[in-house]
Amino acid sequence: MGSASNPHYLDIDGEGPSPTTSHPNYVAAVPDWFWSEDDPRAPFGTDDGHDTFSALQTYFADGGRDRDVPGFVARPISGWDLVSDAIWDGATGAVIAWLDADAVHARFLHGQIDAYVAAACGQFKISGGIHPSLRSSAERALTLMELALVPWAQKTVGSETDCYDEKVAGTRAVLAAAPEQPEEM
Repeated sequence: MGSASNPHYLDIDGEGPSPTTSHPNYVAAVPDWFWSEDDPRAPFGTDDGHDTFSALQTYFADGGRDRDVPGFVARPISGWDLVSDAIWDGATGAVIAWLDADAVHARFLHGQIDAYVAAACGQFKISGGIHPSLRSSAERALTLMELALVPWAQKTVGSETDCYDEKVAGTRAVLAAAPEQPEEM
């Protein structure tokens, strides 16, 4: 739980995300399913989301600063080298063409989407705000999910979209409720 000397709300090892170990702003903003570690709609409910959140907690426990979170998150993602900047920043048609080229690309894109969403939600949970550039990355991730990944998966494998629709809408609402990082960050 946050204090004057350590304003970060970190979970207790092995207990998972909890309202009692989360910033009050986050607790007030999230739907019940956000607390799950095995619900794919939840930011920490996928392998990539969980791993990103765990790394973020370790980063803060080791004295990491909020203003440096975007770089901390971007370094390993760029090291994965699975989704090029041209695809990440590209037009929807180019992203769908890239997905069509090899089905494994969907897994790569989904992993990067989950990592950025988990990082933004994780910073909000831990610190009570989100760095503007991290918020931008999470919003881009949700846009890619909504406009490229979900329609592609529905077209190619007949995936149901309800889970993704809830994830996108719920996460967008949470991001909108999050203030920018506090001044002391």
